[in-house]
Amino acid sequence: MLKEQLKEKGNSPNQLGLSSKEAEMKLEKYGFNSIESEEEKHFYDYLKESMKDITILILIVATLLSSYVAFQNHPDDFTEPIVIFSIVILNLYLSIRQQKHAEKSISELNKMSVPVSKVFRDGALKEIESLNIVPGDIVQLALGDRIPADAKLLTSSSFFVDESFLTGESEPSEKDPTYISSSEDSLGDRKDLVFSGSLVVTGKANVRVEKTGMNTEIGKISSLLSKEETTIAPLQIKMQKLGKVLGLIAILSGFLAIAIGISKGLSLETSIMTAISMAVAAIPEVLPVVVTISLAVGMRNMALKKTIVRTPSTVETVGGVSIICSDKTGTITENKMIVKEVIMMKDRLTSCLEITEEKEKNLLFLFYLASSMEENTAVTSNPTELGIRKKLASLFTEEELGKVASTFEQIHEVPFDSKRKRMTVLYKVNDQYVSVTKGAFDRLNLIDANNPAYLSKHDELANQAYRVLGVAYKRYDEKPTRFTEEILESQLEFAGFVGIIDPARPESYTAVSIAKQAGIQTVMITGDHLLTAKKIAEDVGILTDGKKAMTGADLYEMSDEKLARVIDDYRVFARTSPEDKIRIVKAFQKNDEIVAMTGDGVNDAPALKAADVGIAMGGGTEVAKEASDMVLVDDNFATIVQAVEEGRRVYSNIRKSLYAMLGCNISALTIVLISLLVGWGAPVTAVQLLIIKVVADGIPGMSLSIEPVDKKAMMEAPITKYTSIFAQGLLVKIVEISIVFTGVTLGAILIGRLESIEVSQTMTFIVLGLSTIVHMFNCRSKESILKLRFLSNPLLVMTTFIGALIIILLVTIPFTQTIFGFVSLRAVDWLWVIGLSIFPLVYIEVKKYFGLF
Repeated sequence: MLKEQLKEKGNSPNQLGLSSKEAEMKLEKYGFNSIESEEEKHFYDYLKESMKDITILILIVATLLSSYVAFQNHPDDFTEPIVIFSIVILNLYLSIRQQKHAEKSISELNKMSVPVSKVFRDGALKEIESLNIVPGDIVQLALGDRIPADAKLLTSSSFFVDESFLTGESEPSEKDPTYISSSEDSLGDRKDLVFSGSLVVTGKANVRVEKTGMNTEIGKISSLLSKEETTIAPLQIKMQKLGKVLGLIAILSGFLAIAIGISKGLSLETSIMTAISMAVAAIPEVLPVVVTISLAVGMRNMALKKTIVRTPSTVETVGGVSIICSDKTGTITENKMIVKEVIMMKDRLTSCLEITEEKEKNLLFLFYLASSMEENTAVTSNPTELGIRKKLASLFTEEELGKVASTFEQIHEVPFDSKRKRMTVLYKVNDQYVSVTKGAFDRLNLIDANNPAYLSKHDELANQAYRVLGVAYKRYDEKPTRFTEEILESQLEFAGFVGIIDPARPESYTAVSIAKQAGIQTVMITGDHLLTAKKIAEDVGILTDGKKAMTGADLYEMSDEKLARVIDDYRVFARTSPEDKIRIVKAFQKNDEIVAMTGDGVNDAPALKAADVGIAMGGGTEVAKEASDMVLVDDNFATIVQAVEEGRRVYSNIRKSLYAMLGCNISALTIVLISLLVGWGAPVTAVQLLIIKVVADGIPGMSLSIEPVDKKAMMEAPITKYTSIFAQGLLVKIVEISIVFTGVTLGAILIGRLESIEVSQTMTFIVLGLSTIVHMFNCRSKESILKLRFLSNPLLVMTTFIGALIIILLVTIPFTQTIFGFVSLRAVDWLWVIGLSIFPLVYIEVKKYFGLF
């Protein structure tokens, strides 16, 4: 059969496929038909990356120096270096864990490759490994086959291919070897081509391979993925900067401590231990743990709201999103075709079709009759047919519909054809015969095709972005002798139209409005037609305020520089390619926007990876999911907005933790420095500082991660990626509270020194710890703690209580007193300790009362 078909196209039968020799030569020229894979990272690679963190390096140096001093002075006690090194191990573990965002996107593309294919070689049909397919090969395709390479159709029969992973269009695409493409055609419009990875859903075809391996469309996507580096989250950038600054302060403080110690006549070992204390004081060792836990809580909360977050830093990044580039189908819309308009254009139908007095019911029943036999007896997967049947079900009960339909005996069906754009079914009704035809209005052979009323109504519906279908019928006095298109589909009487559309989700309207209120612009990027995209965008409030829309063809004519200049004028991009989506994302990023991008197909993967936050749909391809940062379980745009709110909550709580911790750090550094300058020596040891920063800072600081979202969180503009984490007055607050901490701690030192150095050190330790714990309640909100429900954050209450208890027990139990160098205090000393410790809380509460906080 193929030989005869090729003869008609001017091909000789002996040219059926390549010869083995030709195939070998082409294989050497073009290489194997496969997708290149990225080299997998090993543990050493992650460790090397983690060791670039200056705070970890400083702690390692502190461990080594502490070990040296311990070996020289007390070789039987390595408590201090062990404690410091434990913090190092914890930080390394968390760092490596965060890096392991496995780059599986390209390996997932390889899963879409085809192991074997049916190929004509040496004039015969053979089954060969798809890896060895080369350009020029003729491949035979049938139902259920996955296409092994990009190819051009030679022959086909009712050939439909699922290209949704590549084009984003949910309905299968019918292929036509006679189609003549143009340069403006998108992939979804190339009816003469099939693409590697697509799935044959019906029919059969013979195709000539044009591109293989990395030259295929899926190969291009793989190349885009490999070139596109994973974006660094804004929080990561900010924390890296903070780490470098604090690391530099720690180094300078250490050298300064050694210099001052030696100038004061202290021994080298004592000076080194003081330097270690200052370095430890400068570094918020527990901060990475607190940040990680805050992000983990955010991940859990998002999971409860049907959002699976793949990388912890994404939780914070999504809170700063200023642009959401969203797909249309299934995200903003329901991905369900719904009959919205039913327009009867005829007063009366022929008597056998008048099943009721209601025109709408009669018309919809005609559309039902013009469906295939299989679709009438089973659940159809065709979205249009599903929409018609759903509308029909709202008008008829199942019993009523079955009773009426039973009077129609189906005689013959002329199936839908994309060339004819219509289908017809012939019925016998009692002793009469009638055929019903549905399809595109301009393809119905009507008796009065030029009726201006018909044309006007069609254009009115089309301009509202409806998919418009017409239905017509023809009555026969006797059974037709032949069931040809010419007989059944000519001289039809027109009945009416239905307008079908994939409507916006009800929650999309509110979500777009909330996003806009939060300073976030929503942009629609879709493979659908421009008119349909504009209609939905206008309905949900995306396309407003003079904003414009463009197609992928318009985008192709525009340079990257011009696109970046004008992109803020556009809110809808239709008929886009994978390259278009990346260009759109990068154009917004050039304007310093934090961009979230949604997608579900392989064609979306490069843009998902390029975006600051890639958001895949739960029902999408594995390639899209692996390239993304988040996965929406419910494929709902409103869920993205909820994720933004959660991200803002997490970012706010991280700032609260910084406020809680850095105040303690700066004051500890200051009092050590002051003590050195006045000749008191180190007021607390490095181990004592670590205990304070873990027990008083770290554990209670973690509890701030579950503070509820501020009511005004979604009424503020997004934080830009270049905004300092200390913006909005946070740095001033940290400096201010550190001065307060320094004052009360120096008070403890002075009062304690009236008795002894040991009492002074013990009181200093307690005041530093308890004042830091009490300060946690200052950090919860801008409002007074008297206005907050005390138990609204039970974890904070529990951790602060446990932290205070640990500090008190450490200084009162004889065993721990001996280990950590504490002594027992008098009752009056405890009164001083308590008074000094609660002073920061009283100070901030007074400021809040007068609205100065």
